[in-house]
Amino acid sequence: MIALLCLAVLGQWSLFGGMALAGTMDGALEKAKAAGHLTSDQAAAIQDRLERIRIEGLPAAPFTAKIEEGLSKRVHGQAIVRALDTMRDDYAFAARNLERDGFTPDPQDVVITGDSLRLGLTRQELSEMAQVNPHATPAMLATAARTRAYLNAINFQAAMTSDIVHQGLVFATLAPEWTQLFRVVQRARAAGMADEIVAEAASRALAEGESLGALLQVLGFTGRDTRQKPDNN
Repeated sequence: MIALLCLAVLGQWSLFGGMALAGTMDGALEKAKAAGHLTSDQAAAIQDRLERIRIEGLPAAPFTAKIEEGLSKRVHGQAIVRALDTMRDDYAFAARNLERDGFTPDPQDVVITGDSLRLGLTRQELSEMAQVNPHATPAMLATAARTRAYLNAINFQAAMTSDIVHQGLVFATLAPEWTQLFRVVQRARAAGMADEIVAEAASRALAEGESLGALLQVLGFTGRDTRQKPDNN
């Protein structure tokens, strides 16, 4: 459950908070050095990572946000460098898988997918989803990544998740609202409904191009039933 909340926060923080930080990072690093929280070598290593990220065309905002968080918490400089390296690997892997013929992934889609990799989605799962429909847009594949990460976080059976995202990608019906499928699952569980029932109904709805709202109706719920937080059933 913590993973779900962290992913939602990261999505907003990465896209907006980090943008404001990018222009002040030099000052923040110098301040940390002056306070004795960073060595010159550590600050240089952090700057080197930021330069690599810029050259590779990865979204800078999540990285500057991570640095700012580390500095504010006085995390050891080498630990910040390691965290940046891990993020870079995940974001680069995400960007490669999001690339489609004729489409360049939007930075937001890279952030969504990269964060999903760091919070539950496996690289194998992403690679497999990327092969399902080569014509799926980067945005739809990012939606699939987040949907699967959320379902993984609530221990939804992997085989059923695979079938659901497969249907959504094959029929190109996986709209952003489907990232909230985990909420439907949680409401269904609270009502005593088996996961298999939700999975079957969701796969059918995606194959027929139906909305998440239509799925709710099929299961006997309303939109209000899924608006509470994940841990408040």
